[in-house]
Amino acid sequence: MESERKTLRLRARLTLTFGLGALLLTSVLSVLTYLMVRSNLIESREQSALSVASVNASQAERRIYEGATDKAVRDFLSNLRGVRSESTPLLRLETDWISADPVVFEAPGSLNSDLLKTVSNSSSAGAEMKYRMEDGTPVLVIGFPLATRNALYFEATPLDDIEDTLSSLSNVLRLVSAGICLFGIALGSWASRRVLLPVEKVGQTARAIAVGDLAARLDVGDDPDLATLATSFNQMAANLEERIEADAKFASNVSHELRSPLTTILASIEILNSEKHNLEESSQLALDLLNEDLERFHQLVEDLLEISRYDVSANALTLERFLIVEFLERVIEQNPSTETQFKFPSDLSGTIIEADKRRLARVISNLLENAEFYAGGATCIEVLQIGDGVSISVFDNGPGIELSERSSIFERFARGSEGGRRGSGTGTGLGLSLVAEHVKLHGGSVAVTENLKDGVGSKFTVLLPGVVR
Repeated sequence: MESERKTLRLRARLTLTFGLGALLLTSVLSVLTYLMVRSNLIESREQSALSVASVNASQAERRIYEGATDKAVRDFLSNLRGVRSESTPLLRLETDWISADPVVFEAPGSLNSDLLKTVSNSSSAGAEMKYRMEDGTPVLVIGFPLATRNALYFEATPLDDIEDTLSSLSNVLRLVSAGICLFGIALGSWASRRVLLPVEKVGQTARAIAVGDLAARLDVGDDPDLATLATSFNQMAANLEERIEADAKFASNVSHELRSPLTTILASIEILNSEKHNLEESSQLALDLLNEDLERFHQLVEDLLEISRYDVSANALTLERFLIVEFLERVIEQNPSTETQFKFPSDLSGTIIEADKRRLARVISNLLENAEFYAGGATCIEVLQIGDGVSISVFDNGPGIELSERSSIFERFARGSEGGRRGSGTGTGLGLSLVAEHVKLHGGSVAVTENLKDGVGSKFTVLLPGVVR
């Protein structure tokens, strides 16, 4: 699926672009350099060989006469100076072939038939051809027709030195290309780091704001383009901070304003509760309903006050060191409506954790209340040591939570959907969001999964750092 495709990071893509660009450029330059050097070397060798062979052919034409012995001709050919010491002259006198070095070059096997035909039919300008001999040696053969004794003069010049030179050049060009490619990658990495540094700073600042540091801002700097971006971002952050503070202040003010009449109402309800036995049955039922709604309303006000403190970053941890098992036992005892098992490894009884007792107690209580409201109560609480921290899991046998809802269940006022069969209308919708806020404040995390232990229901797991042995 498209959403599952993995893409390279922008820095990696920029670095790769530099590397590929350097590779492409050096490859083109290397090919062009190789072709130019090859052309120049071969052209130079051809001109030199043609010039020398023309002079040698003229000498041969003067030295060959009727009655000259093969030995005299061979001695003459051996003394001819070629363009290279390895150059070998070859002469055809009528139907006889005489070579300065028959081992190296002799006819007709050493001569290309097309060249022989071309030279026989050519003018005094001669002809040339490059080919490989039977042993694989590359040669340049130049031939001239002679006016004396129906003779043909050939001179073979090896090209293996040019091939060796070109091979060495090719290796050097490969090494240079590889070096330039690595340099391009290094340059791309450095350039991408420099170019993307402002983007990284924007990301860092955005993350700081996301975790609650509303005062985080970007350094405007001297670059006009980046200054525009930084100014716009800072203005956005300032507006966001003002909006959050205004919303939090509003929620706090409303909560405080509601507290006074709520306290009065609760006191009045207490008086009515004390005289409940004197009321009619219908009045008692109405009083029970009023008690439930007022309790829920009171919890909502308290939760809103707590949430407003988070929004303005007014919450701070009061860290204490305490025995985690002993602490959880007391929290469970304070929730008598839940009949839960408490499981922990025997070696964990002496484990000390550093945390905010009040907030951690609120976390566990909210998870137990959530299980009570929506799943008929928690079945088990399990605490384990995980690395340098502890995990606290609350199990229930409720209807479970749809996979699509698990990422949003910890959001404010999230109470589940009909499909998830959660949300009976009892809670405030803030309990799990407060759990997430308290846990995040400790540097931990909370998640919900299936209750694989019992095969039904949910498992809420809190991970907390700070184990002190």
